[in-house]
Amino acid sequence: DLPSIAAAAASHSAASRGGGGDWSAGAQGFAALAGRAQPLPAQSAAGNATANFDDMLMGEKVHVVVKSCFLLVANPLCELRGRLLATNYRLKFQTPRGTLRDELQWMREVNYFDVPMGMIEDVKQETVSTVTGAPEYRLKIATKDLRTLVLLPSTDMDCAMVVDAVAAFGVPRNPALLFAFRHAEAVWANKAMPSENNGWHIYNPAQEYARMGIDTDVAPNPESPWRLSQVNADYSLCATYPFKLALPRRMSDAELRIVAGFRKRGRLPAMSWCGGRELSYASLWRCSQTTEGLMGQKCREDEKMVELIRLGAGSGADRDLLVIDLRPWKAAWANKAGGGGFEGYPRCNLVFGEIDNIHCVRDAWRGMTAAVAGVVDGEVGTWFKDVAASCWYDYIGAILNSTLKVVKEIHNQRCSVMVHCSDGWDRTAQLTSLAMLCLDPAYRTQAGLLTLVQKEWCSFGHRFRTRMALGEPPTGEYCPVFIQWLECVYQVVRQAPEEFEYSPAILLRLANEVATNRFGTFLCDSEGERHEKVMPFSISLWSVLLRPEDKATWRNESYRPSQKVIVPNICQAGYVVWEEYWWRYHPRGQHSKVSRPAPFGLAGPQAAAPAPGSFSASASPSDCRTPGAAVDAEFPSDSPVLGAPRPAAAAEDGARPPDEPA
Repeated sequence: DLPSIAAAAASHSAASRGGGGDWSAGAQGFAALAGRAQPLPAQSAAGNATANFDDMLMGEKVHVVVKSCFLLVANPLCELRGRLLATNYRLKFQTPRGTLRDELQWMREVNYFDVPMGMIEDVKQETVSTVTGAPEYRLKIATKDLRTLVLLPSTDMDCAMVVDAVAAFGVPRNPALLFAFRHAEAVWANKAMPSENNGWHIYNPAQEYARMGIDTDVAPNPESPWRLSQVNADYSLCATYPFKLALPRRMSDAELRIVAGFRKRGRLPAMSWCGGRELSYASLWRCSQTTEGLMGQKCREDEKMVELIRLGAGSGADRDLLVIDLRPWKAAWANKAGGGGFEGYPRCNLVFGEIDNIHCVRDAWRGMTAAVAGVVDGEVGTWFKDVAASCWYDYIGAILNSTLKVVKEIHNQRCSVMVHCSDGWDRTAQLTSLAMLCLDPAYRTQAGLLTLVQKEWCSFGHRFRTRMALGEPPTGEYCPVFIQWLECVYQVVRQAPEEFEYSPAILLRLANEVATNRFGTFLCDSEGERHEKVMPFSISLWSVLLRPEDKATWRNESYRPSQKVIVPNICQAGYVVWEEYWWRYHPRGQHSKVSRPAPFGLAGPQAAAPAPGSFSASASPSDCRTPGAAVDAEFPSDSPVLGAPRPAAAAEDGARPPDEPA
């Protein structure tokens, strides 16, 4: 049963927490256990779990079927009658075909009723008493993409089984137990993914840095002041950095190890981008804060490295190195009191970016979520006040402002820039990747964008698993930093759309897929972890996005390639709300006719059309479906269970008839 599956998931969690163990073996063992288990007794109120539907993904299996369930809708206020399915990939609410009201059809079109397990942020189980004293069971599901679903199952057992399913498949505390592994296994077994289509290799450090003029084995360049080093080949220098790093040529490996010991978490200055000979090898560097503390502990090797970055190929000899500490200055001093620090070195121009930490960003995101939820068409509301109070666009502006400084310094002055925050994996990744997008047209192509994300976010150790709570419950470290960066990119794309080969649709796709647990791309906190425990056993999202038929769905037809450097407009008056993201699950988004992401994925055999009277498939795009998956014709709308009204006790409590307006 599901409780035993959840227990099995917990028993395999040590590999995730401790960094040991064979994730693949754990995933296979868990899948075998789940496959052998009978999710529910045949006589259970939740019914047997043998249901299929017409858009099941390869490797997906239904484990729970709640035959009688209602979904509360707030606008217009009503209750939808249907059934709830829990698979190893998603929760899926289905209404009897032909019963969904016209004004709610948009909810099916945007897959409102289909929630991937990884998207679930919180599940609360409640039991309330009606005026007659009868119990009413509720499940309140909050998601990471702005949805709140309130479900009314018929029994307490139904609630418990759904909660157990979410625990087993959504937060098993071990990435190896997530759907990505089972999905890949099924895709490979069905030979649905060509072997040459491997998105894991989209980023090749040697080729990428050689393109920038760095001295590499692929393209030796003795005049470059920078070299590609393998000092971190075994991740012993810095566990959260890539295995290949571009570093100053005149720094020895011994000196680099000393610098790594002086920087927080070993994240020494490493190159993100270089302008090559055309820009006198001016470059962009990233790192974490120093560990000098209030006593001002010095490190000569660190000062030497910073000085070499300033000098570069000689163009910066007469100019101070621009160092952007992205923290507010008060926070930087507070960190220094706790053993951190910043560069008070000679010939360094230290500027604070005034970008608040992840806790403030999380609060801002929740503030925007509340602002969206508070909008009701036909009412004046407090939209502008609520958006301003969230501070979301204040932080967007702070990121763009620092980006502008980097672009001007490198392009206009031909001088290098170094940026960091506290650890160098959140705000730092936002700034370096956004600046590279503005400086280098290669990252404004379709493949270039994905390469940029793989390089600056995945390889340089953004903590996707922790920040997006992938496979584990959200903690105080949960924060949609990547979503914030996607909106920054959206603002830049809106300012110069013809400069980008891709449309904003890809940004929404990335926002969707970052937390679905369907691909292995975002499941880890570091490159080393990903290479060892995820890459061999899962599919990269890039493999799907770069297929010709999928690239066409997010290509910008007005793209006009150029070598232009984009200078972002940082004035807030020019910002545009990212409606495709914020309003996608709100009625206003449908009235505004915002664009929706086109279906994409691993196409499987087409299933037959649902029979009249069957349950409708209100789920994800029809991609990578299980061969021969059955449709829902065995659940007609006149079923004795589904056609029945709410229980009498609920009706006496003034409950509205199913699917009728308040």
